[in-house]
Amino acid sequence: MSDIVSTSPTETKTAPARSARRPWRGFAGQLGTLFLSLALAVVIWLIAVSQENPLITQEFPERISITVHGLDASLQPVQDLGTQSVRVTARAARSAWDDLSVSNFTVSVDLTGMGTGTHDVTLVGGVSDPRVTVLSLSPPSLRIQLDPLIAKDMPVTVQVLDAPAFGYDWQTPIVTPPTITVSGPATQVDLVDEIYAPVYLLNAKSQVERTVELRPTNRQNQLVEGVTLSTSVVNVVVPVEQWPGRKEVAVRTNLVGQPAPGYRLSTVRAEPSTVVLQGAADLLATVPGFIETEPLSIEGATTEVRRRMNLVVPSGVTVFDGDTVQVAVSISPVEGGTTVNVRPIKQGLGNGLQATVSPETVDVILSGAIPLLESLNTDDMFVFLDLSGLLPGTHVVKPRVVLPDGISADGVLPETTEVVITALPIDMITPPSTPPTREGTGTPTETPNASDVGSMGTLTPPVEAGATITATSPAPAAPVATAIPKTPTQQATPAQSPRPPITPTP
Repeated sequence: MSDIVSTSPTETKTAPARSARRPWRGFAGQLGTLFLSLALAVVIWLIAVSQENPLITQEFPERISITVHGLDASLQPVQDLGTQSVRVTARAARSAWDDLSVSNFTVSVDLTGMGTGTHDVTLVGGVSDPRVTVLSLSPPSLRIQLDPLIAKDMPVTVQVLDAPAFGYDWQTPIVTPPTITVSGPATQVDLVDEIYAPVYLLNAKSQVERTVELRPTNRQNQLVEGVTLSTSVVNVVVPVEQWPGRKEVAVRTNLVGQPAPGYRLSTVRAEPSTVVLQGAADLLATVPGFIETEPLSIEGATTEVRRRMNLVVPSGVTVFDGDTVQVAVSISPVEGGTTVNVRPIKQGLGNGLQATVSPETVDVILSGAIPLLESLNTDDMFVFLDLSGLLPGTHVVKPRVVLPDGISADGVLPETTEVVITALPIDMITPPSTPPTREGTGTPTETPNASDVGSMGTLTPPVEAGATITATSPAPAAPVATAIPKTPTQQATPAQSPRPPITPTP
């Protein structure tokens, strides 16, 4: 007998539904497994990337300057925010840190709407690289005092920090510009008591000219920060004059005779090379810019000659440091040498001034190849006295010698010259007329008369600045006196009468 299983109607209806859900459950399980695999892969990738290029949190090694926004134009911080900087701590991957520079960071402070007084403001940091995050600033904030912006004019005070040479004294300095404008926050500007220009004379014997950096100082002579000067430097001229009753002159060695055949005079040095004379002012005025030693014979000398020599001092005049000097005369084998007496050419003398030089001529000791010396004319060499910027008074100037290539100057006797600068009389200062010029040059030309042709072989000497030039000719016209400044061309190529070549000393 077979078993008969009875089923209810409800069970008959749910059986097909169960069969339909089985495929969807399998798909959902596979999808979940797929998502889980992807998530695990991403995690593994992130772990690998973080190990190779990890995130690093550290302080940037350089400090970042502060930028100010919103400051009222009539106010200014008492602190100099331009000199202040901030440390920045940031987080970034290792590769991003390698690419960072100061230009990537910004630190700013917003002062919009803030008035006079003290304010605590927060600093805001930023970075232009999106891979980097700014975490903190050190310091995170600043206390800023805002003051009204003011300005005031103040004179420049020159302070001479040393002294000129013995026998000299400095006079009132001349400053250009004499006053400057100090601006900045009121608190700091009010602290400025003096605009200080320090000058060192360094044993000067003539006027000193310096370009000096200014220092704004308070009553305690301390530097005041946070103010701005209309100019940071000024030009200072300090006149230097000799004391009354004293006069500094050069020492000129009086040499007698000639070295032995095959030898020549090389250098002559006196120690000291200058001395200070004392006496009545009217008597000193008659003394030229040098005094000589007693005669020193170098006849037949083949080696250096050293002697302590007495000075020949005028009656009524004494030498401050003693009336003897140590003289050293160097004698060298003949290579080719000679001594030439030259009249110095004055350069750079200001308009309306005239200069008197003492001594009027100097001896220049030359050396070089004998053929060059034999062909050397006095027109080929020049001795210049640079008088640029010198004010009226007495000055000690060192000559500058210009020679052709292959010839050198071993010494100048005396080593320095005295130059007395004075103002020309007003009636001798006449504005120069504009004569016709040679085509292509700025050199004035003169049209000679028929009677001048026969005298064209005589050339005039170079014109010196401040000299009085008198134009003469056979015509009955009156002479014209004109102060004509010397041009560089006239200084470099003086026209002189043809002279015989300089004969080298055997």
